[in-house]
Amino acid sequence: MRFLPYKALAAIDAVVASSASPPIDANQLLYVSVQIVASGAPVGVAKLQCSNDFSTDKINSTQQVVTNWSDIPSATVAVSAAGVFLVPKTDLCYRWIRVVYTKTSGTGAITANVNALGA
Repeated sequence: MRFLPYKALAAIDAVVASSASPPIDANQLLYVSVQIVASGAPVGVAKLQCSNDFSTDKINSTQQVVTNWSDIPSATVAVSAAGVFLVPKTDLCYRWIRVVYTKTSGTGAITANVNALGA
């Protein structure tokens, strides 16, 4: 089994309107969960998105160019203050995934830890 621990967002400033992690290669991944760690007083929404884009282009030597993103239903969590919030285990059948945080109000920092399991 392939295990992927990944820090998708690392202490991003929750004042920014929206932040997205780089694309995560979901090839042969079966399940994913995301834990959001919030400090300060952020208010917003964290969600998991997917893409089935076929991409061979790269922004640099590591990050793929992925253009079309869709929200994964039920893979969203409201962040309402400092604390730990969970996007529960989600089944995957996508080429790419990413974590997106969208601010509503407040200040602080957001970290998104991803764990995935696959073949």
